[in-house]
Amino acid sequence: MFRYYLGISIMCAVFALFSLLLAHAESAAALATIFVGIAGAFLAIAFITSGPESRW
Repeated sequence: MFRYYLGISIMCAVFALFSLLLAHAESAAALATIFVGIAGAFLAIAFITSGPESRW
């Protein structure tokens, strides 16, 4: 499950980068902040589910 959630986290980070690069409004920073928060949440889930005792 670690690789699955880590992949989602990396994709959210890429979405945040693209939203900063491609958008021209102030809402781009808000959208990037949301994507970074979601990426952090999935990264935390990835580390929680990385141990052998929490295999689903």
